[in-house]
Amino acid sequence: MKIFSKPEQLKQLTKPVVMAVGFFDGVHLGHREVLASTLRRSLDIKGEAWVMTFAQHPLSVLAPYKRPRLLSTTEERLKIFAALGMHGVLLVDFTTEIAEFSPLDFVRWLCDAECASEAHAPIREIRCGDNWRFGLKACGTPATLAELGRDYGFDVVVVPYAGYKDVEISSTRIRYAIREGRLQEANGMLGRAYSIHGKVVSGRGLANRLQMATANIIPDVDLLPPNGVYAVRTKINGRIYGGVANLGVRPTFPDTSPSEIVLETHIFDFNGELYNQEIVVYFIAFIRAERKFDSPEMLVQQVGDDMTAAARILSADDFQDVFTH
Repeated sequence: MKIFSKPEQLKQLTKPVVMAVGFFDGVHLGHREVLASTLRRSLDIKGEAWVMTFAQHPLSVLAPYKRPRLLSTTEERLKIFAALGMHGVLLVDFTTEIAEFSPLDFVRWLCDAECASEAHAPIREIRCGDNWRFGLKACGTPATLAELGRDYGFDVVVVPYAGYKDVEISSTRIRYAIREGRLQEANGMLGRAYSIHGKVVSGRGLANRLQMATANIIPDVDLLPPNGVYAVRTKINGRIYGGVANLGVRPTFPDTSPSEIVLETHIFDFNGELYNQEIVVYFIAFIRAERKFDSPEMLVQQVGDDMTAAARILSADDFQDVFTH
């Protein structure tokens, strides 16, 4: 998948471009409807399917205190775009200059043309959701874009929203579900399991007592579900393993409690060294809240029960891995 950072680079392309536009945080099922229709249309016209998105959420520049906690990093978005078969991404830094563009300025910038008669980027169609906005104070709508497109040689198609339980899917709705621990709902809207990736760090030795592999990650993400125990799947070196994870601060061991939240994952049927490896942990279902136990022995017994519960949940789960890492 090609990645460009400036619209003028699109002029290098020799095939017509169908472009999906949006921020695509989480790349949820609604976003994927836009992307899939963009890819299908590009095949129809023997062209290429591209995404235009920003590296930063616009509110991180315009009003940082209002920026939402993001569902995915830029790297994760790019990997999902590639996994879905997109040919390229125009990944642009959002700046105050771009924020000041009028709708016409935005189209001129995107097409790399000062006027409609000038040779410009080979964009033949733009696809978006009905709520996509652009230009100064978000004054540009899909209808505005379509009107400007008549002069600049591209059509605009608004892709109908995707729903979950008869309500429109949105990144905001998914964020609330994750924060409240409603993972089945969040994953149903994402079309995949919410995941965290990171490098394994040293733990506290409980794994030796349980005689099973344990991986500890310090989550470096915007958004986390509530502290607690979860049925999870873990990707290690391209392979998927079942497991059970505790997200929290290890209250049973106050002398070694971390200063920040730790994701501690016990991995089923894995033998090998995990320290310093990059892994991905997929949250499948909530099992129980994190709690303090009266003794390490009681915790070990509870972990055994948690493993049984996780195995039962995972046996009935239809896991799909969208990521390619």
